[in-house]
Formats: sequence, C-alpha cells, structure tokens
Amino acid sequence: MPTEADVHHVFLLDHGLCLFHVRHQVLPRIARSSPKKLCSAMMKWMIFCFAILMPASIAAQDKPFDAAVAAWLSGDDANSLPALANLAKDGHSLARILLSQVETKDRGHSPFRKSLKPSEARALFRRDQGYGGFSQTWLDFEAKENNPLARALIATRVPRPVAGLISTLRALGEVEATDYPIRVIALYGTDEEKRVLAESDMMLDELRPFMEHYRSEQAWRGEGIAALRHIAPFAAHMMRADDEDTVEIGGLLALGFAGGGSDPANRWRGLVENWVLSAPAARPIADLCRAHCPSDVTGCGFAMLALSGGYYEVIRLDTPLETVISQNTFLASPRARLMTLRRAALAKQSANRGWLASADEIAEMSVCAADLVEETRTQYP
Repeated sequence: MPTEADVHHVFLLDHGLCLFHVRHQVLPRIARSSPKKLCSAMMKWMIFCFAILMPASIAAQDKPFDAAVAAWLSGDDANSLPALANLAKDGHSLARILLSQVETKDRGHSPFRKSLKPSEARALFRRDQGYGGFSQTWLDFEAKENNPLARALIATRVPRPVAGLISTLRALGEVEATDYPIRVIALYGTDEEKRVLAESDMMLDELRPFMEHYRSEQAWRGEGIAALRHIAPFAAHMMRADDEDTVEIGGLLALGFAGGGSDPANRWRGLVENWVLSAPAARPIADLCRAHCPSDVTGCGFAMLALSGGYYEVIRLDTPLETVISQNTFLASPRARLMTLRRAALAKQSANRGWLASADEIAEMSVCAADLVEETRTQYP
C-alpha cells in the first residue's frame, strides 16, 4: 500500500514520473520485504498513478472555465459572464449550472449587468431556443437531461418541504444550498420534521435561531431575539421579549434598517458589532469595512448589517455553486465584498420607492459607510 510519503511525492509528478518513481523507489522496497507480492503491487501502483493524476489532467483541460470563474470572483462581469455563456453553449454542464445560479443569486448586480436590456440578459444567461422571450434556463435544461445536481438545485426553489432534499444536496457537495430548504421546513414543516432536522447534523448552525423561533411560541420580533441569543448565548437569559433594548435590536436583526434598533446606547449593540466583525458568515462585511473604513470598522459593519436586511440576510450571502467555488473561497473574494456593498447601497424601501436609507440616516451609524454607499450609488444612473 502507498505510504503517506509516497502519496505526497506522487502529487508532484506527472504520469511518467509517477511510474518512474514506482519502478525505482517503491517496487525495490516491496521486493526486499515481500517478493511474492511484487506483481500485484506493481499493478496496484500503476492503477494508483493513473487514478491519482487523472483528475489533474482533466482539470488542465478546463482552464477556460477556471479562468471565467476566477474573473467572476474578482468582480469582472463584463468578461466572466460572456465567457461562461460561451462555455454553456459549447455544452459545459458546470458552466451552465453556475450561470443559472449567478442569474438568480447575485445579490448585488454590477453596472455592466444593470446596463443589459432584457433580451441581452436572456442571451447571456439562458439557452437560445430561437423564439421569443421565453428562453429556457440552463438549469432547467440540465435537469431535463437528468443531471442530478441541476435537479436538486431546482428542487430548492419549491416553497414546501421536499423529502430527502437536504441530504441529497449535502451528498452532492452543496451544503450552503440547503439554506432555503431548511427555512421552508422551519416555516411549513410538521413539528416532527422540525424536530428531526433541528437535532440532526444537517442543520446549518447559523439557521438554528430561525428554527428555534418557529419551533416555539413566536413572540414579537422573536426571530431577531433568537438570533441575538445565538450570537451571545452566554447572555441569553437576559434577553427577554418584554425588554425594550432586546426587542429593538431584535427588530434590526430580523428586518435590518427597517426594523429599527440602531440606537448607539442599546446595551446589545456592542455584541452585535462584535459578531459582524468576527463571524465567518459576515466576513464580506468585515473585510469591506476594514479595507475602506479602518478608522470606523465597527460603525461601518453595523451599518452594512442594517442595510443588508439584518442577520438572516447576511447569512444568505453564499457561494452560487459550492461544487465549483467553496464557501470560504467565495466569502473571501472581491465578489462577495462587492455584493455586500451593492446590496446595501441599492436597497430600496420597496420596488418603486426610494432608497431604504438616506445618506444622512446612514451617517448616523457610520459616516464612512455613508460615503461608500453614496459613491456606489453614483455608478448606477
């Protein structure tokens, strides 16, 4: 059997050098210790060389896709999206699925994407069927071709519990895609479905307060209070639904800026600010504020949390396709920071009304965040 040192060495080799290493380093060692096993060992090692290095060979042939993904993560829509669209048209399944996910999950559209006419957006993101404005999504096309990943991702959009969906997504490597199915069970599942999920290892930790709220008596702004208790469990016994500070900050965590709770004197505000700057799920906010508002990181972080829609919206900023882009890679990327800033800057009171918060209102939380938001808004005429 290959030793740990052998495996490490093989990862640095191509197929030819791998076999050379086996012939001149590994097999003599086996021959000395167990000559009768030499033939079978040689066959096992040949299979090992090809099995361990074949994925690298395949990956080397996928450089255009990797380049498009890297460009997208950097925030370059003008080059990455057309590149993915061309790969999708050429039959690249992962490019098709990623493109479909980006179409619906991008939470901060770039000026390039905002500038597209509806027909141009359809041509970029969807399959050209040669008629009208009802282009088929690539995700739907792949699902109809019985692609298991596409079928599972489509099922995540169904607003009712789907048996086995969460375990299927996890088996396919799409842990973050279980966010919506978990919320659906919390909202519409039976008491037993909620209990089983809440007690299983398939429950996303950051959604535990959401599940807790919908499994218990639903107090006013209870989901926000549950989030506060999750953020600071050591103080949970002091977070009561009849306490003004708790209810106010709970409103912000539940609804964002529209829920109130931005009073600097609120005794829970410091705990919330600490969570924004330390929680893995909030990393894009922390990175954004440390880069652009180093003298007011905490105020900026709190403002971005409020403008993003609160706790439950911040934790929804996920990789569009975990099979291709890990959650950690996505959260650390320029794309995640751009999405965070654009979502905060472009948030509206409602579809046809003004900004969620004016520059003056944002400045009450952080002058630097207000400047960032105003600068971003100027990019969208």
